Amino acid sequence: MTITARIEPFGETLELKPGESVLSAILRHGKFVRYGCKHGGCGTCRARLIEGECTLDDRTSFSLSDSDRAEDIVLLCSAYVDEGEATFDVSKLQDLTEEEFHAGLQIDEYEAEVEQIIEHTHDIRTVRMRLQEPADMRFGAGQYVEVEVPGGNDEWRAYSMSNPPHEKGVVEIIVKVIPGGRFSSRLADDIRPGSRLRLRGPLGQFAVRLSHRPMIMVAGGSGMGPIRAMVHDLVAKGNERPVTFFYGARTDRDLFLVDEFRAIAAAHSWFEFIPVLSEVERCETWTGEAGLVTEAVARRFEGFRGYEGYLCGPPGMIDAGIELLIGAGCKSRHVFFDRFVPSG
Repeated sequence: MTITARIEPFGETLELKPGESVLSAILRHGKFVRYGCKHGGCGTCRARLIEGECTLDDRTSFSLSDSDRAEDIVLLCSAYVDEGEATFDVSKLQDLTEEEFHAGLQIDEYEAEVEQIIEHTHDIRTVRMRLQEPADMRFGAGQYVEVEVPGGNDEWRAYSMSNPPHEKGVVEIIVKVIPGGRFSSRLADDIRPGSRLRLRGPLGQFAVRLSHRPMIMVAGGSGMGPIRAMVHDLVAKGNERPVTFFYGARTDRDLFLVDEFRAIAAAHSWFEFIPVLSEVERCETWTGEAGLVTEAVARRFEGFRGYEGYLCGPPGMIDAGIELLIGAGCKSRHVFFDRFVPSG
């Protein structure tokens, strides 16, 4: 039986493979809709189901509210048509022209040379790459690239850029080393300074919004990457909006770039950096914030009405952060996040 998805208002009917998400089918057929993480975390690829049936996987738990679900709003990356045809309307949920839809995914491929691999902690590395061809990339702070795993098997891994856009010709990514990881584990052997890597991008919609609202930023693990890019971009643009950045780690051996962020805080009154450790019993001299990073956020602020939230890191932290911010007055449309799901 043929399975299809019809995309309105463009009147395009696309055939789906069994078990293929609607977003994957759209991209495979050379069409385009706006998306970010591709795993239900960012909420970018929103559409309304207007006819037929689809199933949503459980990755959309915090990306879609109860009111969204009541209005048949879905995330295309997590929507699956099991039989027949379902019709999805993107006209009111995505700022997308017909020309953009039919033009397909407009990203470029790049060849980059590894300049430096910085070992921050026992399992966190920064990989600094110099673009070779093309020699520059236009991107926004918060976006990511896909990096090809060497070996010719057409495997790619997604990493947010940790450097700001004004650093021309450079792409930096922060990588968490996962035992057996197809890309990260190779940083110890055959990926080294001088290695050539293929990149494609930029991708994603995670970005600082233009407003006058103060910002709460929360990150954990390699989620430091896009937040670092945002903070440096704000500095470069002469930002004056208050920014409080909470970074959560287990112990002091998991902290990195602390001196860099403290220097920014010392130079700019609008910025505050608060590292938080959840396992202080394993630290000998720690006197800073303790507990879960979201607990520290709750202790520092009585409410979040009028704020914007930017969250990046593991799913559990993201879910707790969204619940905290919205529950204490931040509007859901002012909470932006990038859920980091380890891919190995």
